[in-house]
Amino acid sequence: MSEAKSVSQILLEYQSALEKLESKDPKPTSDAALAVLLIRDELQDILSHRSNLLSAPHAEIEQLDGRLQKQQKLILKLLRLSDWRSRLEPSEKNWWWFFASNWEKWDWLWNGLTIVALTVSLSLVVNTSSKILSGGASSETTLAVFGQAVLTLMAGGGAFTEGGRKAIDKILISINIPEEFWQELSCGFSWMLMLSLLGVNSYLPTWAIDVNKSGIESFKNGRIESAKGDFEQAIAMRPDYADAYYNLGWLYEEINDLDKAKAQYELAVQIDSEKFIDSTNYLKAINNLGRLYILKKEYGTALRFLNQGTEIATKNAQENANVKQVYYSLLKNTGWARFMQERYDESESKLRLAIKLDPERSSSYCLLAQVVDAKNPKEPAKASNFWTKCVSNVTPTDLAQPEDDEWYGLANKRLNTVLTAKDSKDSTNKTTK
Repeated sequence: MSEAKSVSQILLEYQSALEKLESKDPKPTSDAALAVLLIRDELQDILSHRSNLLSAPHAEIEQLDGRLQKQQKLILKLLRLSDWRSRLEPSEKNWWWFFASNWEKWDWLWNGLTIVALTVSLSLVVNTSSKILSGGASSETTLAVFGQAVLTLMAGGGAFTEGGRKAIDKILISINIPEEFWQELSCGFSWMLMLSLLGVNSYLPTWAIDVNKSGIESFKNGRIESAKGDFEQAIAMRPDYADAYYNLGWLYEEINDLDKAKAQYELAVQIDSEKFIDSTNYLKAINNLGRLYILKKEYGTALRFLNQGTEIATKNAQENANVKQVYYSLLKNTGWARFMQERYDESESKLRLAIKLDPERSSSYCLLAQVVDAKNPKEPAKASNFWTKCVSNVTPTDLAQPEDDEWYGLANKRLNTVLTAKDSKDSTNKTTK
C-alpha cells in the first residue's frame, strides 16, 4: 500500500508542478520548468521498479505527460536544456529532457547537408593536394595543403566521430551557442569550408601561370630539377596548360633527353592553339617537334608538322617579330627535311626563302651549300659562296644545336678543299707559263 501511495504522491506533485507551469498569473519561471522535469525524473525512477509499474495508474500518467508535452515551447524558452543534459546526463528514454525546438526538427536536413559538404571537401582536398604537390613540396605548397587538410579533418571529425562531436559540443557550450543552432552552425561551417576549397581549386589554373614562370627563371639560373618540378606542377594544376608542356619539352631537349622532349611537344600541339598564353610557343613546339622527327629520320612526319607550322606562320610573320624568327626555323627545317629526302629543288626553294627572311643567320647558308654541292657534285666551287656565308655569319646562337656545329665544321673543310684546289690550279698555271 505504501508503494501505491508513493506513486500517488509523486503524481500529485507532478500535477501541482504542471499547474504552476501552466499558470499565467503569476508567469512561470525557470524554476517552475525545472521542477516539472525533475519530478518527472522521480516518477520514472519509481516506475522503474516492476511492482510499481504494474500498479501505476497509466491513464493518469499519460494524461499528465500529454500536458507536459504541450508546454514544450515554454520549457525551451525558460531553460537551456543542453546545459542541464550535460550536467545530469539523462538517459534518452527520459524524453522530457530532449524537447526539440522548431529549429531542431530540421536537424536531419542540416546533418545531411553537412555530410554532402564534407564529402565534397574531402575529395577536393585529395584532388588539390595531388596537383599542388606533384612537382615537389615547398613551404608555400605545404602550408596550403596542410591548412585545408586540417580544417577538413576537424570538420569531419566533429561530424563523424563521437569524440569529435563531444569536443565540438564543449566548444559551442563554452561560447554560449544555444544547442538548437548547433547543427545549423556545423552545416554552415562545412559549406564554408567546401566553398573555400572550391575557391582554392578554381585558383589553381592562375597559380599555375606563376609556377610556370618560376620554372623558366629556375632553368635560366641552371636549377634544372627545380625547373622540371615547376613545369610538372604547373601541368598538374592546369592539365590543358599548353605553354608548360612546351617548356617541359624544351627543358628535356636542352638536357638531350630527346624522347621525353618529343613526348611533351606532342602533348603541347595536341591542345587547341587558342589555349597557348604565348601563341608563339605553339609554333615553337611544332618546329621543335619537326626537328626531332628529322633527327629520327622520320622525314614524312617531320614535314607534316613543319608544313602545318609554316602555314600558320606565313600569315603572321610580318606583324610579329617573334613569329618571324620561328618562321625562319620552320623554313630552314623544311629545307633540311627535303634535303635528307634528296628532293633538292624543293629544299633549295625553302632555304632561299629562309635566307631572304633573315640573311644574317648562318644555318640556312650551311644547308643551301650542301644542297648546291649535291646538285653539282663535279663543281664544288658553285657552293663556295654559301659555305663562306655559313662560316662568316655564324654566332654562338647559331651553334646551339649539334647539327649546326656539324655543318660549321663541314663548311670549313669544304672551303679548305676549294682553296687548296684553287692554289694548286694557280701553281700549275704559273709553271706552265
